[in-house]
Amino acid sequence: MIAVQALKERLMNNRLEVQLEEGYVNQLTFSFNGPATATELERLPKETPAEVRSWLIEQNGAKLFEDPEYGGAIELFSIDEILEHRQLWDCSAQFFPVGAGRDGEWMVCEYINETENRMWIGEFLSFDEEDARLNRLPFNFSDWLDYVIVAQGASFWNWFRV
Repeated sequence: MIAVQALKERLMNNRLEVQLEEGYVNQLTFSFNGPATATELERLPKETPAEVRSWLIEQNGAKLFEDPEYGGAIELFSIDEILEHRQLWDCSAQFFPVGAGRDGEWMVCEYINETENRMWIGEFLSFDEEDARLNRLPFNFSDWLDYVIVAQGASFWNWFRV
């Protein structure tokens, strides 16, 4: 994932100065886990979105845009955490928890088919039609992650929600 590699190259001591909404500027921290092993990847269901697998091959979890004093990172789960949260969040077969937002939002990737997936984000997801209207985003996992980096960790998906 090119955006992640470019982000890593800009970090100095795992920190980056960012400007968020309302002029807030701070040095935020980043931590990346190493790549998942073949044995770990085998534990994932076969319906795991290919883009999520690709991410895990590079980084088996990460914390992005974390305030060193107050916390609040965008956390991308490791394989162990994905499997744990699938049960905790009672996700149906085509939904894969990929992370949690600063305020605990659920970040879930929906497997549509081998080449398509879609991100869902919300405080709680029941994956019904009402949730789809409110929480299903028009982005796949890779595009969403790219946009998170470009938006410097801001919850850009909320900017235009009514």
